[in-house]
Amino acid sequence: MDSTDPEDDAGATPPCESRPACPVCGGRLIEIRAKFHCEQCHRICETCCEGGRG
Repeated sequence: MDSTDPEDDAGATPPCESRPACPVCGGRLIEIRAKFHCEQCHRICETCCEGGRG
């Protein structure tokens, strides 16, 4: 069986591109109190929905 068959990856974790990443260092973001925090550099990353009325 071919190991590159896409059907084999049905239960695999999603690729890194689909997970949120820190724009500063590229680290993994975790949500704490409705804010994304970088696990690596500890920055708080704002989302497009935060801020004043647009």
